[in-house]
Amino acid sequence: MFSARSRHIAWPLFNFYFFFCAMIGVFMPYMSVYFKSIGFNGTQTGQLLSLVTLSTIVAPHFWGWLTNKLGLPKRALQIAVIGACVMAICMNFAATYQAFWWIMLLYAVFFSALTPLSDTLTLRSIRNLNVPYTRIRVGGSIGFIVAVTFAGYLIESFGPVVILPSLTVFLLIAVLTSFYIYEQPINTNIKKNKGDFVNLIKNKEVIFFLILAFLSFMAHAPFNVFFAVHLTNAGFSGDQVGLLIAFGVLVEIFVFIFLGNFFAKLNVVYLIGFCFISGIVRWYLIAWYADNVLIALFTQLLHCITFATFHMVSIAQINRLFPEQYAAQGQAMYSGFAIGLGGGVGMVSSGYLWDWFGGEWTFAAASIVSLVALIVLIISQRVR
Repeated sequence: MFSARSRHIAWPLFNFYFFFCAMIGVFMPYMSVYFKSIGFNGTQTGQLLSLVTLSTIVAPHFWGWLTNKLGLPKRALQIAVIGACVMAICMNFAATYQAFWWIMLLYAVFFSALTPLSDTLTLRSIRNLNVPYTRIRVGGSIGFIVAVTFAGYLIESFGPVVILPSLTVFLLIAVLTSFYIYEQPINTNIKKNKGDFVNLIKNKEVIFFLILAFLSFMAHAPFNVFFAVHLTNAGFSGDQVGLLIAFGVLVEIFVFIFLGNFFAKLNVVYLIGFCFISGIVRWYLIAWYADNVLIALFTQLLHCITFATFHMVSIAQINRLFPEQYAAQGQAMYSGFAIGLGGGVGMVSSGYLWDWFGGEWTFAAASIVSLVALIVLIISQRVR
């Protein structure tokens, strides 16, 4: 998989992604199941999980500053993963909503750094090697699939009590693997003109792109918070839920690895429109027909369009809209406004909708958000 020249660099990164994303494979689908098992309602669950998403509005800027101060990406990454691991250990001893709120807040600060720091470290480490980023990053997708499937079987056999210990174990192993990662210091003397960046984000195309990304992550929020609970309420067992979620990520891997060049040749506007049309269909079907296994499989197949394809298009758009000297700021703006604010607002809103109207209308609302996004896309093409 990796050449002899690159193995000492590539494999530690691959292993870190595997266990870090394995933790996500337990956390994202199943924490709502755990919170439900200890008596938290939908509003409380949405508020707690939204802390992780909302933290990406501010926290990545702090971690970027710390990395520049240290000049050592690996050191900043280790601080983040150790901090997340300590908070995960604390979760095992929490029982009240107030205790979980403070622990989740601190966990969110550390968690928000893991993806951007690991990506930064990976791209710098393989810069002079003939190793594609996707070949290392796929370790994370494999780890997610293994964890979400394994955790599903454990939950079915022993109940939700296994969720927090599984989360903690994967983070502990991620901490250990971080010590074997190759480190390359970064240049801390790069200066940018902030005034030019402010003018850049006033561009109509940039504004519409950020709005569309905001709506996309907002529409995905009910899926990230309540999908496992919704399927359980529809009659699926824990292992079946794990396999369905793993199927969606498996298709996502296929898109990332094999279809990136194909999608790059297509018209971006039509491609984004197709993502939102797929979202309208996907969330509507999950809302009202989740008890049908074939429809559940089909909606997970659409994950490769609503999430993976939109993510690829977004990364390409950031690279196109933001010049190289502003690439990091553009990525931070995208993460903060779209993933952080969009996902956070969606999670809090979905928590209230879940309590007030139930799972069906919560996912129906996601379908409506995708429809709004499609309308905004059409408007953006008329005002250019």
